[in-house]
Amino acid sequence: MSATTIEYKGSGDHRVNMRWLQQALEQDLSPKEISKSTLNLGSEQTLLGDIFSITGKLSASEITLKNSTPSLDYVGIGLPSGRTLSVEGDCGHYLGQQLAGGRLICTGSALHYAGCNMQAGSIEIMSNAGDYVGGSIAGNRRGMAGGRLLIHGDSGDFTGDLMRRGLLMVAGNIGDHCGNRMIAGTITSMGSVGENAGNSMRRGTLLFPSKPASIATGFSDCGRHSLGFLPLLMRDIRAPESAFQTLHPMRRRVQRYLGDASVDGQGELLIWIG
Repeated sequence: MSATTIEYKGSGDHRVNMRWLQQALEQDLSPKEISKSTLNLGSEQTLLGDIFSITGKLSASEITLKNSTPSLDYVGIGLPSGRTLSVEGDCGHYLGQQLAGGRLICTGSALHYAGCNMQAGSIEIMSNAGDYVGGSIAGNRRGMAGGRLLIHGDSGDFTGDLMRRGLLMVAGNIGDHCGNRMIAGTITSMGSVGENAGNSMRRGTLLFPSKPASIATGFSDCGRHSLGFLPLLMRDIRAPESAFQTLHPMRRRVQRYLGDASVDGQGELLIWIG
């Protein structure tokens, strides 16, 4: 199928809820039908066709969103398997929320809650992301539950909060409270990590090049180890084109910390030493 292009023509003065794209995909609406629907912008309503132009059918497997700005929230929410959404520009909050198997690429930065509650598929953010990357929305106890989330820049605080499964990769730095309340899955970084890493962590793996600014007090130093599963994990980490490809594929020597004991956790914090 041919690709489809959606172009944002708005000013960016108001936040725009992009859930309409998910609804249009589910209902297989035509561009004409979509353009006649309405959107709430602040206290006013406007025709969707006044701020978005759509070229091609949304049944296409590849969709491009042009001129995206940080005012666009919920871009790619629930994107299903077999669909690729390429975003040219920055995105607002909840990028790729509940991603359901699709592929989402953002050429710029994303605000808070990118990849929250995602189930499967892949998200790639070429610049930075805000707080609660791969986490959970307020009132929900399930964070990222599968797939791969790759950030080429930095991520904010509470990265991987309540994460349950999947691979979360940050090529840059990570803020405070990384892996907070983490239940399973893997978080790795090529840069520095802030304070209180692994707080209330139950299971899962945190893999970093150096020790975070501080770790939760419930972690115990288990000494230096050569872990046989790390080359298998490295195969997944080095798969996408990113800074992680500079890591040696057979690297396995780490300093291992186990915790968080305050919640009877069996999570592991691994620091490369060779």
